[in-house]
Amino acid sequence: MIHMMTVLTGLGNYVVRVMMALSVLLNVLLGGQSNQTFSARNHGWQRMNLPNLVFLIDAVLGKDHCLKSWVYWKVRRL
Repeated sequence: MIHMMTVLTGLGNYVVRVMMALSVLLNVLLGGQSNQTFSARNHGWQRMNLPNLVFLIDAVLGKDHCLKSWVYWKVRRL
């Protein structure tokens, strides 16, 4: 039973990493900065009063997802 939980946790972590990589790829293909997720980019747009999809992304992925993504991206860049 414990082995199965370890496998499921590892699989979950893998899926999250793949989704983040796809988000970064989408962002870069659309002209965004390297290693920035699409969510972080949208929060940056919101901060600059530009059209963005923050409301939609946050509705799907959770409250303040874009803000947390942007903060994580800014901290990692330092």
